[in-house]
Amino acid sequence: MLRRTRTYHPPKALVLVLALLVLVSLVRCSDSTEDVPTPAPVAETQVETGPYFDGDAFSMSGGRYRYDDGTTVAEKTGIDVSDHQGPIDWAAVASDGIGFAFLRAGYRGNTEGGLFADELFATNLAEARAAGLECGAYFYSQATSAQEAEEEAAFVLELLAGTPLEYPVAFDYEITPNTRISNVSKQTASEIVTAFCAAIEAGGYVPMVYGNTFDLAKFNSDALSGRAIWCAEYDDGPSYERKPSIWQYTNEGHVNGIGGLVDLNLDLSSVAE
Repeated sequence: MLRRTRTYHPPKALVLVLALLVLVSLVRCSDSTEDVPTPAPVAETQVETGPYFDGDAFSMSGGRYRYDDGTTVAEKTGIDVSDHQGPIDWAAVASDGIGFAFLRAGYRGNTEGGLFADELFATNLAEARAAGLECGAYFYSQATSAQEAEEEAAFVLELLAGTPLEYPVAFDYEITPNTRISNVSKQTASEIVTAFCAAIEAGGYVPMVYGNTFDLAKFNSDALSGRAIWCAEYDDGPSYERKPSIWQYTNEGHVNGIGGLVDLNLDLSSVAE
């Protein structure tokens, strides 16, 4: 039997309510879309460039470091010694591939502040030069003022007595606890290193500043500006904020002709220029 289909007509009130609900839903959807923050563009990585060495260019062979970045090669090994090493067979040192040496000229006492010559400086300087090594000197300072630094420089110049040096005269200023300079301020330390270097220059020699990154941070950057740096850093390469001319990479080196351990250094002056 055929049944007639009846069309359903909802009440007008219901139609109005449904229309309002759809409208509210659309508005909320639009608002939620606007509230979602647009992702910020990813900033390009900014790599700081500075006067640093190529870390991959350092390599070690037989306990000695060399540097080769494909353009420049630095492989001259040096030592620094004092009377703590005792008598040295400099001919044996030269035959072991050592090309230069920094010799302690003297030091100032940690407490009373007296000036003392290294007991073997004159002997080491004469014999190292006779063996064909290029030489520099260094002074362990405990100056508490620019005036004392000038006294130290004058003392070094007197010990050198005009002997020519192929390497600089280094200022070794290590501010450590329980010494006469343990409380020296950064400003005073800067005045001290400036005074020493100026006096050494006036005496006809090239000055240099020695220290590890902690020691070198005790000076204002202006005080080191234009100065050659000898950095002690026992790692796979120097990370100091400037390129050091000399890198001291160990205090446990072995060199023929020297009893016991000795500091080893790599001359990086050709790369630091």
